Amino acid sequence: MVNMKGFCLIAIAVAMLMFYQKEPFYTVIIIGIGVVIYFVYKAKKNGNGLLGAFFSGNQSPQDSRLDDLIALMMLQQLSSTNSQSSNATQQISEQARKRREAIDKTQKEVLDLLSSD
Repeated sequence: MVNMKGFCLIAIAVAMLMFYQKEPFYTVIIIGIGVVIYFVYKAKKNGNGLLGAFFSGNQSPQDSRLDDLIALMMLQQLSSTNSQSSNATQQISEQARKRREAIDKTQKEVLDLLSSD
């Protein structure tokens, strides 16, 4: 049962990363809502207040290391996605500039041909 839970979490993480590439703002909002719901659920389950669930120290060191590793992997994916999207944006703007220059050149040639008559 634990393995199935892990696979489900990995599938959700991969799906969110794929969605992040298309809609980063909505992905951050969805993740934020999920984290808040998780902390509220955890607080109710433990019977503590919300801050008690947030600062609880019941994790083993191995779980803590795994959580840190997952967090670092997610941050790495987010940062690499941002650099890829900025490179893609620069390429698109460069292509748009070249296309605009070609249109302007053609427009000047047509206007010169029409004005010479």
